[in-house]
Amino acid sequence: MSIILTQEWDIIPGREDEYEDFLSEKCMAEWDKLGLESVGGFYVEVGEGPRIISLKSAESFESLYKVISDKSFLDLIEELKEYVIHYRSRVLQPTGRVKHGKYKIQKGVWKYNQYYNLVPGRKKEYADFVINEHLPTMAKIDYMEVTGGWNSVIGGTRDIIAEFTFKTSVDIGRFLDNEDFRKITQKLRQNYVANYTSRIMRTTERFEEPRWYRL
Repeated sequence: MSIILTQEWDIIPGREDEYEDFLSEKCMAEWDKLGLESVGGFYVEVGEGPRIISLKSAESFESLYKVISDKSFLDLIEELKEYVIHYRSRVLQPTGRVKHGKYKIQKGVWKYNQYYNLVPGRKKEYADFVINEHLPTMAKIDYMEVTGGWNSVIGGTRDIIAEFTFKTSVDIGRFLDNEDFRKITQKLRQNYVANYTSRIMRTTERFEEPRWYRL
């Protein structure tokens, strides 16, 4: 099971080159030394910002908390904030409803993520709906893969994230126009969740190389 640390930010206008140099020459190497494995980099194309999203993986809550309380990590974040604005982070735990092993790097893909909170008192009904209706409906759409179901245990304004992966942006368009998806999402929103939003994201270029944050 992977515990995921997500970090989000926007680059300060006019500081793009300095930002890129800092990430490629210092930041990435320091995160690796601290024991955080980079497993994703995304740019938000549609939906609320910040626009840049970095995903780091840890083996457990204990190992993650040890890293993020380390002075070296805190100093690195302070230095990062010299180049970025709107910085925020959250810690994600798998919900258990989607099969999870180690979270792997995914190159050249697009994401459609849903974010929401549960309506109070509807936890059991929501779980039954996801298992018996929502996931079976999603499984019928062969150009999309359900790659994550996450609880936001620290940070964020929404508690649950559903993650869908596509090979192309065209497939996301097909998905959003799919009648089964539209009906099941309408049922989700009307009966079980509140504060719903969504985002469309693409992977950043060359993100296994030192400059994977370049857009």
